[in-house]
Amino acid sequence: MRKDWNVLKKSRLTHYAVLPERVLLTGGRVLDAGLLTEEKIPSVTTNEPRVTVLSNAEGGENAFVLLDFGTELAGGARILTHTVGGAATPEVRLVFGESVSEAMSRIGEKNATNDHSIRDMKVMLTNFSDMIFGQSGFRFLKIELITPGASVRLKSVLADATLLDLPYRGSFECSDPLLNRIYDTAAYTCHLNMQDYLWDGIKRDRLVWLGDSHPETMTIRTVFGYDPIVEESVDAVIRQFPLPRYPNDMITYAFWMLLIARDWCFATGKNGLILSHADYFRGMLRSLADEVNDDGTDRLSDDRARGWFLDWPTSKREDSHAGTHALLAGALHAGEWIAEVLGDNDLKNLCADRAEKLDRNPMPITGNKSAAAIAVWTGEMTPEEGAEILLSGGMTGFSTFLSYYQLSAIARAGKVTEALDVLRKYYGGMLDIGATTFFEDFDLSWVKDGARIDTVPDGYDIHGDNGGYCYVGLRHSLCHGWSSGPTAFLCEQVLGITVEAPGCGKLRVRPHLGDLAWAKGTFPTPYGDVKVEVTPDCLTVDAPDGVEIIM
Repeated sequence: MRKDWNVLKKSRLTHYAVLPERVLLTGGRVLDAGLLTEEKIPSVTTNEPRVTVLSNAEGGENAFVLLDFGTELAGGARILTHTVGGAATPEVRLVFGESVSEAMSRIGEKNATNDHSIRDMKVMLTNFSDMIFGQSGFRFLKIELITPGASVRLKSVLADATLLDLPYRGSFECSDPLLNRIYDTAAYTCHLNMQDYLWDGIKRDRLVWLGDSHPETMTIRTVFGYDPIVEESVDAVIRQFPLPRYPNDMITYAFWMLLIARDWCFATGKNGLILSHADYFRGMLRSLADEVNDDGTDRLSDDRARGWFLDWPTSKREDSHAGTHALLAGALHAGEWIAEVLGDNDLKNLCADRAEKLDRNPMPITGNKSAAAIAVWTGEMTPEEGAEILLSGGMTGFSTFLSYYQLSAIARAGKVTEALDVLRKYYGGMLDIGATTFFEDFDLSWVKDGARIDTVPDGYDIHGDNGGYCYVGLRHSLCHGWSSGPTAFLCEQVLGITVEAPGCGKLRVRPHLGDLAWAKGTFPTPYGDVKVEVTPDCLTVDAPDGVEIIM
């Protein structure tokens, strides 16, 4: 690195050149499109006999090719052009898509947008060029030659994919191949959203939404072990939203931020995040303690900034208030531990007092599955009560964002088999329609015969014709890190691994196979990886020195 560079931050991202797996569709005059799936030296020379040619006749259909890279990627398109004709720098239109329908759309059609990343753009190509265009989340890429009478000879079109080069230390494998696919896909979904900071989505919501990051934090802890991206992301939001503002200007995001700080620092044994922002955490905890009345009611209101927001599917529902009431209690309980780290007994007692008041006055929950899951997780509802709500009405009301909490609530009621069945149906439903990552939101009612994201829609468009709230139609993200909750769920509830002491110095292993014949996996700790294998008759645990195992 040059000494005179003013480097703000060195990126840890690795760039990968990814070859397309297949040509899905062509239009107009295209010769030898299949050569784009052929591995070649990724450098242009003056001698390139094996090229794909796109050419436009005056007044004819524009030549285009639609490529499928086989899996969702974060990054852009690297185009290696041999020569061009008919214009010095002919224009091509690049359209990135998480589904075929999105790649074949135009801006405004079924809410296709360029929000957060330009995924539909016009660029120029020239002779003997090797250029990278765009930065989005995509699996499909349409390249359309739009200059009349022009031609381009393409040597290669590669995805320039960006990813943190991290080993998958945590693992899960069992007798059900579908659950194995779900675990692996969930882990990869989170991994893609670990860019320079921890994002919500790689196409849209390329931001640190701290209130959405707790499931991602649990996945990172479960799959990768310690990584500084969690602390860096929390640090960035604290600096960008100083007191008296809430993280991302939403009070419930302050609740989640405290839970992230407690759960991450407890698991990793690293308290630097809390200690480096000691005044901020003290101020935030006192502010949230003031939201509790002496009778155990709260001062939260029906406002996205002020407190009834749990997740989009239940937004504006009055019964979501019960969930945020419980979440506030959970945050203040987290505050007890944070205050202890800070050595502030008065603050610890204040948090305990306010949390106890909330716990003694839980709000009633009937059909709101998101609220029920949070209430079970924070202790304001019994697992049995929560499971009754969560298992009623089939898959209606399930949430990708809150899947970890919903599935865990069912399992904690002694219904592991039922929780696994929900997981198979709900997350398996996404895999059934061609998903390679998990979505911002999903409803099984969207699934219809023949409707897949990796085919050209024939009438019904499963991506473009669904969604709601901020994710209507093609704006919907098909790779959201918050949907990675099955990783932590399977590790905690099936393998039975829970952290019982700071820094993973003590782990409890209490497996629950449900309807599985066997399961095995690994869990990363600062001392090394713990290995667990379980059958109905045998439990084997291999732990490194420094980790005490409670069976």
